[in-house]
Amino acid sequence: MKDNNLLTKDGIAYIISRILDYAVDAKNETEKDPQNLFYQGKRLAYTEILDVIKNELTVYEEDIKKYGLDFDIDNMNFNTKDKR
Repeated sequence: MKDNNLLTKDGIAYIISRILDYAVDAKNETEKDPQNLFYQGKRLAYTEILDVIKNELTVYEEDIKKYGLDFDIDNMNFNTKDKR
């Protein structure tokens, strides 16, 4: 365990990158099986998580591009090859 309890901006960026990886997986699963309600719910959950994070970073006037959140989260309109 680290000596301090503060999370650095780099640490936050890393956590967001992990969430984005899982969001890409959820998007791909939904595209392969669009009728699967579990995959739809999983995708929605990641969309909501990323939306909250993006909004909070915006409130704190952080550069969302630095965190990889400069895309339309509601539609997950990003190139999955660029995000992996």
